[in-house]
Amino acid sequence: MKKTIFLISLFFLFAVFVGPALSSDHKKGQDYGGHFGDMDLDGNDQVSWEEFKKHFEHAEKDVFNKVDKDGNGSIDHDEWHEFKEQQGYGHKE
Repeated sequence: MKKTIFLISLFFLFAVFVGPALSSDHKKGQDYGGHFGDMDLDGNDQVSWEEFKKHFEHAEKDVFNKVDKDGNGSIDHDEWHEFKEQQGYGHKE
């Protein structure tokens, strides 16, 4: 009986804590909750595709283009926070 309870508990803990980290959505890189300043490597208040890709190694160009609302090839602070708000991420100071 103790062994059964232990195995059920172990399965539960795995499902709650490890399972989400291994999910396909996580592997596809759906987490875009980063801080703008961490992405802006050259400090010019714009994030290029190259900077975006360095920060989010899993990033796909279509996501970058979605964030770049004005289509100028870079993301500014306002575009980034608008995207994060739409995706349900909070603002990180």
